Amino acid sequence: MYVVDFNPRVKTKPGKLRPAVVLQSDIVNEAGYPSTIVIPTTTKLVDNPGTLRLRLRRGEGGLDRDSDLLLGQLIAVANESFRHEIGVLPENVMEELNRRARIILSL
Repeated sequence: MYVVDFNPRVKTKPGKLRPAVVLQSDIVNEAGYPSTIVIPTTTKLVDNPGTLRLRLRRGEGGLDRDSDLLLGQLIAVANESFRHEIGVLPENVMEELNRRARIILSL
């Protein structure tokens, strides 16, 4: 988990600094690509989030509040947008995240 600067807010693109999960292979990172695919979080929780959101509990990945990962808002951000690392998600959460991302991306 990293704090990422999503400014400026444009239409459905989330604005402001917020935690996000990197969802990109190290192969791309090592190739020196100028952007990274992430999944932003929100603290605006919804009941029955379905497949498009994954609830993270306070403390998971270094989060200070319960948050939802917005899987429907995968986005590539410039590498300069990363501010700092806040933590690592547990393996079981990453497995569920990967499962849902495959569903959303029809992989």
